[in-house]
Amino acid sequence: MKRKFLALFISLFIFSYFSVFPVFAEETTTISEEKLSNIETNCASIKESLKRTQNADRNTRISLGRTYQSLLTDFITPLNVRLMKNNLFDSNLADLQTDFSYDRDFFNQNYINYSKEFEELLSIDCKTSPKDFYSQLQKTRQERENVSSSARILLNDVSDFSQAVTDYTTWFKEYKK
Repeated sequence: MKRKFLALFISLFIFSYFSVFPVFAEETTTISEEKLSNIETNCASIKESLKRTQNADRNTRISLGRTYQSLLTDFITPLNVRLMKNNLFDSNLADLQTDFSYDRDFFNQNYINYSKEFEELLSIDCKTSPKDFYSQLQKTRQERENVSSSARILLNDVSDFSQAVTDYTTWFKEYKK
């Protein structure tokens, strides 16, 4: 069980370290006529690139979702239940479980919002409406950053929980002496 937890923690770290959902490019509020022209000219290749990004993001989201669910149902919750059954309840671990569960739901909602914005982006014809396309791209970028931020929060939650378990184990060893 300890090895599984370590493997899940390492995979979460790797996903987050390499920026799970990196932002497409630096955000700017205005767009030049040259950029608008480039969007119109390269519309087909832009759309194709966006579709590849969407598929990659979907796969990453599925992987992360399974990992987060596994952490919660296979490690965090069972540990807290076992401690409670053995009258060794630790409110810090329970609070961290609540935080993780809340943050996981927040991640899911951010991803849903991002996915909706992405679908809206793909529905815009960049040849005929490059300004609308660019404006929607900015909204999609922001939602993608929100997803990335919530993934980093979850990584911190896992790190905090891991540290709390280590601290609790150390305390318990001293307590039993």
